[in-house]
Amino acid sequence: MSNHRSQKKKELEDSYWNYFLKLESDFHATARYIGCSKTNDTTCSIEFAQQLVCIGTECEAVIKKLCKTIDQKNPAANMGHYKKSILKKFPKIHTAPVRVDRFHRTVHPFAGWDVSGGRLEWWNAFQDIKYHRDNNFEKANLKNTLNALSALLILELYLYAVFSTEGSERLGGTLLLWAPGMPRPPERESSTELLPHLV
Repeated sequence: MSNHRSQKKKELEDSYWNYFLKLESDFHATARYIGCSKTNDTTCSIEFAQQLVCIGTECEAVIKKLCKTIDQKNPAANMGHYKKSILKKFPKIHTAPVRVDRFHRTVHPFAGWDVSGGRLEWWNAFQDIKYHRDNNFEKANLKNTLNALSALLILELYLYAVFSTEGSERLGGTLLLWAPGMPRPPERESSTELLPHLV
């Protein structure tokens, strides 16, 4: 019985990571046409709108799972609830970096949480595109999509670290993004750096 439960839990975890890889692959495909440099941050498109909604929806699913795992009493019903649980467990998440090595870029998707009452620009963009796209289409841009995807990567790493006995060290296979705690491809320099609180 316990083996079956453990196996089912592992399958659930794999589905989260495999879906992230699919979303990252979609974003990676856009880099053939729009490089991930800051000069292209405001470039908006229908493709980014679609990706932002998909990524934001998955962020919500993962953050809810993470919050329920670290704080079962939290209702985890909105971003205010999510933020409270996440910052209680990972108060320095705002410093967590995601590197886009090919474009010599590092983003901090939770940087908005470094101050009390701070908001996440990419999350607000996701909400605006999902519910009011006609008035907010310019928010379906490279910057918000990249930050949303980077946020999802960080959330996945924290989820695996607290939910899995194997931790996040086995999460690999990304095409574009890398964060501390992930294995480095053989051709890249190895790193022992970890995300904040994962020591």
